[in-house]
Amino acid sequence: MKTIRKLDNLLSRLAERIFQPLDISVPLTFRAASHDERAAVLTEDRAGWLPVTRDHIWGEPDGYYWFGGTAQPAEDVAGQRIVGRIEAAFGNVMGRSDPQCLVRINGTIAQGGDANHREFLLTPAASLGQSFDILIEAGTIEDRRQLGFGVTLHRHDLDIEETYYDLRVPLDVARLLAEDDARRHFILRTLNEAIDAIDFRPGNEERFKASLAKAQAIAAAIYQAVDFEDKPVVVATGHTHIDVAWLWRVRETRQKMARSMATALALMEEFPDYRFMYNQCVLLDYLDKDYPELFDRIRAHVTTGRFEIEGALWLEPDVNIAGGEALVRHILYGVRYHRETFGVDPRMVWLPDTFGYSAALPQLMAKSGLDSFVTHKLSWNDTNRMPEDKLFWQGIDGSQVVAYFLTTQPYDSKLINTTYCPNLKPTHVMGTWKRHGQQHLGKELFLVYGHGDGGGGPTREMLQNIRRMERGIPGCPKVEHGPMRPFFERLITEMQAHPDRYPVWVGELYLEFHRGTLTSVAKNKRFNRQAEIALRELETLAVMAERHADHAYPAERLRALWDIVMLNQFHDILPGSSIGAVFDDSDRDYARLFEEAAALKGEFLSTLNPAGRYAVLNITGRQRSGLALAPPSLPSSQTIVMADGSEAGAVYLTDVPPLSLIPVDIATKRQDGAQLIVEPLRLANDLIDVTFDANGRIASLTDRKTGHSIFKPGQPANRLQAFRDMPAEYDAWDIDSDFEDQSFEIDNLVSAEIVETGPLRAALRFEWRYESSRIVQVVSLEAGARQLEFDTFIDWHEHHTLLKTGFPMAVNAASVDAEIQFGHVRRATHRNTSWDKARFECSMQRWIDIGEPGFGIAFLNDCKYGYDAKDNDIRLTLLRSPTYPWPDADQGQHQLRYAVMVHDGDKAAVHEAAEDINMPLQILAVDQRNAQEAAGRTAPLLSVDTAGITLEAVKRAEAGDGYIVRLWETTGQRREASVRLGGQFASAMLVDLLEEKPEPIRIVDDQLNLVFKPFEILTLKLTD
Repeated sequence: MKTIRKLDNLLSRLAERIFQPLDISVPLTFRAASHDERAAVLTEDRAGWLPVTRDHIWGEPDGYYWFGGTAQPAEDVAGQRIVGRIEAAFGNVMGRSDPQCLVRINGTIAQGGDANHREFLLTPAASLGQSFDILIEAGTIEDRRQLGFGVTLHRHDLDIEETYYDLRVPLDVARLLAEDDARRHFILRTLNEAIDAIDFRPGNEERFKASLAKAQAIAAAIYQAVDFEDKPVVVATGHTHIDVAWLWRVRETRQKMARSMATALALMEEFPDYRFMYNQCVLLDYLDKDYPELFDRIRAHVTTGRFEIEGALWLEPDVNIAGGEALVRHILYGVRYHRETFGVDPRMVWLPDTFGYSAALPQLMAKSGLDSFVTHKLSWNDTNRMPEDKLFWQGIDGSQVVAYFLTTQPYDSKLINTTYCPNLKPTHVMGTWKRHGQQHLGKELFLVYGHGDGGGGPTREMLQNIRRMERGIPGCPKVEHGPMRPFFERLITEMQAHPDRYPVWVGELYLEFHRGTLTSVAKNKRFNRQAEIALRELETLAVMAERHADHAYPAERLRALWDIVMLNQFHDILPGSSIGAVFDDSDRDYARLFEEAAALKGEFLSTLNPAGRYAVLNITGRQRSGLALAPPSLPSSQTIVMADGSEAGAVYLTDVPPLSLIPVDIATKRQDGAQLIVEPLRLANDLIDVTFDANGRIASLTDRKTGHSIFKPGQPANRLQAFRDMPAEYDAWDIDSDFEDQSFEIDNLVSAEIVETGPLRAALRFEWRYESSRIVQVVSLEAGARQLEFDTFIDWHEHHTLLKTGFPMAVNAASVDAEIQFGHVRRATHRNTSWDKARFECSMQRWIDIGEPGFGIAFLNDCKYGYDAKDNDIRLTLLRSPTYPWPDADQGQHQLRYAVMVHDGDKAAVHEAAEDINMPLQILAVDQRNAQEAAGRTAPLLSVDTAGITLEAVKRAEAGDGYIVRLWETTGQRREASVRLGGQFASAMLVDLLEEKPEPIRIVDDQLNLVFKPFEILTLKLTD
């Protein structure tokens, strides 16, 4: 240990001489500027800027500041390498450095600057009289003030730097080797001899440099030593993880992208062996718009292979909450962007930081030509370690893809956590191999390195470390500095050749952590659901308008709306784990989307112009009946009362054709008097009978068809409960398993009244108070329905409180089915294993279902994503109220709907009911002022005649003529299905999710006959 202490001491003294201060501070002037003044600042005269002093105070959240000055190296440094160093009160907390800077020299972007990248090159060889105009833009996000800012000049000595790393890197290996490892003592003995060769005496530069050369020659023996011949190999690729929004806004992320890419490009100029990968299309697209000069340099390096483009998604989204069609668009638009912009076909889903992974992903990948999936996030599990790192991942439809879990961590780590943004040193390379759980299967592993979350990326130090490990150091895995794709091609080839050697993981990759992200910032999740549905409607109407009225398909306008949806599905926006300003921006995004959606819908309706003033829209592929809300001027059958206090008329429509827009007077209205019973604490019809207790909770629900009592006797249902929600680590992210240790009944019922008596439905209104909050529910039962609905309005003013509603089920079931994208998964309700216990909060899309053979109870929702199921008790998670990183998260008004549906074990019926609650039949007002000649009813574009097969999307093809129709099997069984084309199309092809690889299908009697495997997605391309 004394030798290591000596070496650490002397090497630290040597490191101090790599950048030698010249005692020159650049005189700077300063101005603050808003984010939209950037172009003006670059061209303006700085005469009016303020001088920067030692006591200069600046900086605030979401602020931008500019510092400019002229650097003039002294004459005695002619011929030497000169750098500037940023002097600032850098903070470095949770993935961010504050401030972060973009440095321009003589008007050209040089690199980014932050706590990890302080030095920037002015000249590799200074000349007499040379000067440099320096302009630095500094962005701040923390709520603290900066004291002082400066740029100092330093001489950068490459000889010292080379010698330092030649000695430092082997030392960092040796300190990790066992005391009795002969390689440790060989390295330390050699380094001790090398360090003793360095003459630290001042005053004679020539003597000092000669001693450095001697030390390097001695240390070379380490790199020449023969180690174990077949030792592990770690492929290392530079990268930076940039959260599109998190503790900063999207507009700041655009700057982070510029800074990070500028730094990567600057390092490429100095290190020809440097390889860097980036993936997120949205940020590359922003860079192209904001900094075309940087983007052009990236494109040039992509051509040479030094800058690698990989990762097929538009950005790194949440993949539990985002809907199925949205995930398809992330892939479709991501692949098309990389192909059209860089000539690259990405083959990977790169999601290192997303909070769990839907079992729908393998099929989406397989049907898009994507062959590999990479993450590290499952190493954050709080209960179980994933048993393998290289495996086949099998989705709900049976598709399999190669999955790889990054194993990088410090060598001496006692945890299972790994990282995707290490400050790469030997400890990370050695730790990558040590953490790998399948060492018997092969010697080659992969890692990415570089500061991340808030960007920044690799540093000179990391690149110098890699160069030494590439040369080979006894006791350390061999490093290959290169692109990532060749590694994964070798891995895929190996796994496909020997599949029996590698395990298969079936189903979802559930993250045992960050469970609260299924619920945090509820308004954002509701906007997401509504926006996904709005786009489905718009694309369907756009196809109708083009087919029936020759209205040009507005592809660019629709794509702009998809861009809003995809942006706000980023894995710190949609999960609710960002600062408040991010959600202010998101609110504006969604408001713009809904405004444009309304405008487009109005255009389509005016173009299609069904005869009459009102039209009924059905965007599903099946004939439907149901209650529809009516515009105020349309005669209605009864008034519907909403939980938020609003009212609307309603009619009941029957047999509305699929994919159609028809006049209201053509639609059939039901006029029969089906039984409805409404009493102060009772709702009933021919199919179910519901009673309520004195606190407004359900006392009983009886299925009249079977006689089953749905809930456990004596236990209330729709039991609203508040739980203490104070997670130990990540407030907005986590629900800890101890949340049940303290709970509070919400039973302070302040009013209960009958608000609807029929003939279409009956309803009771309940209002509760809890602490500072108010909860209102209108509980309704339609005539002839086997489904009880809860329209809910909440004015929420609690913090660190979790709100759930519970249902104690009187069924014997060991599992619950929960909808995910394009299917459902089955999860245990028991706690037999540690894996079961860890799933105490799970994800859903529009429904969960529990039951016995031939009988079931489904819970439907219009904007919720979290639930828990234990011992046959179901609880829907309605709200959270964390305070970090947004102190006011979830404060204020919320609207949501859920329903309890009794059924006969028919999953297809559950799916259809979930579609209906999310996409009810709509009666739309047609603007007659802009209408053309009345067109009457629009013929259905097509119809799906097979139960269990549903329509997901209808749109125009991305390229060429034709229309895309996406269908999928909803129940998990094989089906033969028929699709009627309504005389609309002459040819049909099966295509993949990229709308490629066409396979012709015969049209027989205007019908397509298709075969679906369980949960299979089939995409059709239809043409005239």
